[in-house]
Amino acid sequence: MYLGIDPGRQKFGWALGGAEGTLVASGIVPAEELEDFALRAARSCKGCEEWLLEGELPEDGKIAKVFCGDGTGHARFVQELERHFEVELVEELNTTLEARRLYWNMHPPRGLRRLVPLSLLVPPRCVDDLAAFCILRRALAAGAIE
Repeated sequence: MYLGIDPGRQKFGWALGGAEGTLVASGIVPAEELEDFALRAARSCKGCEEWLLEGELPEDGKIAKVFCGDGTGHARFVQELERHFEVELVEELNTTLEARRLYWNMHPPRGLRRLVPLSLLVPPRCVDDLAAFCILRRALAAGAIE
């Protein structure tokens, strides 16, 4: 199990995925709760349920490695996460745009919204968690695991 993190000033997205690049679970956490999140994730993935937006948390999920985006305020995130996990930085350029496309692939628009080009639609929720998943997929595609 691998963890992707999309750092930010106000909040950060997280995504758990397998080595094959599948999304297991994802969510968004207020930035001030980073320490609590890292501690809970280190103990058991199940402890992160209150921040869950997509998927289901595995009962026995142990995180092998964390991939953190190199964007806004990443240094603070890396410093905290390295207390519990092996952390690797990943370029996060355009992951928010990728996340928007991913959101619409997972939750296709209905009704009249189907007629509007996806590039013009704005998801009804924040997609930082899916940006974290994009970061995780980039790391896996680049061969970041043995």
